[in-house]
Amino acid sequence: MKYTIIIDSIAGIPNHVLESRPFKVMPVTVELDGKIMPDTFDEKTLIDFYQGDSLNIKSQVSSSAPSEDDISNLIAREVAPYSDYAFCQTVSRQVSDTYDNFEQAASHITSRVRAIRDRMNIEHPFRMSCVNTGTTIAGQGLIAIYADMLLSKGADMAEYTKTMNKLVKLVHCYPVVADIYYSRERGLERGVKTVSLPAAVLGKTVGLNPIVQIKYDHIAKPVLTKRGLPNSIGHLFKHAAAMIEEGLYVPLINLSYAGDPRELETFEHYDLMMSTAKKHKITVLKGVMSLAASVVYGPGAFALGIAPKNQKALPA
Repeated sequence: MKYTIIIDSIAGIPNHVLESRPFKVMPVTVELDGKIMPDTFDEKTLIDFYQGDSLNIKSQVSSSAPSEDDISNLIAREVAPYSDYAFCQTVSRQVSDTYDNFEQAASHITSRVRAIRDRMNIEHPFRMSCVNTGTTIAGQGLIAIYADMLLSKGADMAEYTKTMNKLVKLVHCYPVVADIYYSRERGLERGVKTVSLPAAVLGKTVGLNPIVQIKYDHIAKPVLTKRGLPNSIGHLFKHAAAMIEEGLYVPLINLSYAGDPRELETFEHYDLMMSTAKKHKITVLKGVMSLAASVVYGPGAFALGIAPKNQKALPA
């Protein structure tokens, strides 16, 4: 099967995976202080950006979903001439119009794609499906990576659809807020009130870093708050190790960090998670968070994606 998996740039997928597998990225537009920023997955560029001070509490920053025309043009130019199947996966439709725009593009692009493939003497029909992953960042990336694993082993569209419809409801994404005051301001810009101003100021002053849980199209909610970013991330590593011991639905854990991923290796419980993963033959992937993904949580933010069999367990 000749296929392409199309994701938006919120998805947390390590750059080496993107470059070696049949992924296409539909960029989310990010405007920072009046300038349109290139939404890149190049890890060195992103690390340099996060280690600077371009994105801070005073920044005027916004992001916008790719339009129906943007999506149609990407598919017509970069996917339909080379693949017979386009498997589109988007960030949760609760936070973005991306899924709806993909659906609109899919409903209107048939004749355009058929004309392109006719000119190229391609007889095989072009098929396209869209999945709302119901999650974001590392959770969204985990679903896309597992989809590629499934398709590369010969799964057909029916098996893919059945598996994805089940998996999206089982994946948990745990972002860690790097700066609670920054995140509050970004939320207000989107019409979302997370915490009160006094609570945000106090939280920033004493160094609180909430761990948020995102499940399928549910409103994100804090499940644990610790002092210090390494401490909060370390608690997630410990939670991941415990979930591996209890069993995972897919043999993957996906990490996304708005900074240099090598820093994660110095945090508490990282070695515990990695040794537990090795014992149970679980692959742990690490990548740099995209600019579009980090806008809400800020430089230094982190997210972990996992599909635990114990769906009720929370970091503690």
